[in-house]
Amino acid sequence: MQIGHMGPADGDTETLRTATEFLLTEAEVERAIYLGLDSSIDDVVRGWAATRGTLRDERDFLSRAAEVAMDGDPESIRALLRDEASARHLDAVRRIPHSRGKAVELIDDRVVMVVHDKAQLNEEDIANAMIVVYGKSPAPFRKQFGPRYFFTPGPLSAGSVGILEENGDGDIVFTLRRISGENVWHEPILGRRTARMRVTP
Repeated sequence: MQIGHMGPADGDTETLRTATEFLLTEAEVERAIYLGLDSSIDDVVRGWAATRGTLRDERDFLSRAAEVAMDGDPESIRALLRDEASARHLDAVRRIPHSRGKAVELIDDRVVMVVHDKAQLNEEDIANAMIVVYGKSPAPFRKQFGPRYFFTPGPLSAGSVGILEENGDGDIVFTLRRISGENVWHEPILGRRTARMRVTP
């Protein structure tokens, strides 16, 4: 399981789209979560769907697939498969519910609390979560407090996104990556063995 996180875009939909495409197509995360509370990610998804001719739903895909199977040429088949891949990508984009300002994700059996502003968290939220990912911050940051880990990729203007994933050893690994591709931090933070932090300049 890989979950990508994008900090608040402050209306910069162009950079947000670049970050979203990076997480979904290059980093190949299973979910990409926007940590802002504004409508920027909704604008990005609508624009992506409009420019790529994304399929509306599974019924739409099956209908077009039947047409292509009967009368389509190879390019029509390739176009249908590209649209289907785009639909899968868009379905993986999430945002924090505006009504609550926070959400819960699971990586294996570990609870990840995702929140715009960590000041919104109450004692129960913190008690139930092993990892807290938050968006409102002037810069990327990670810190362990007791058994819990707090992490933010910082604002999108910092040019970075975050990825949480489970590796093959059962660790939860946190990576901060530039949207241009290179790693900034790569750190096993929670798992069944102890590992040292690795930092890539």
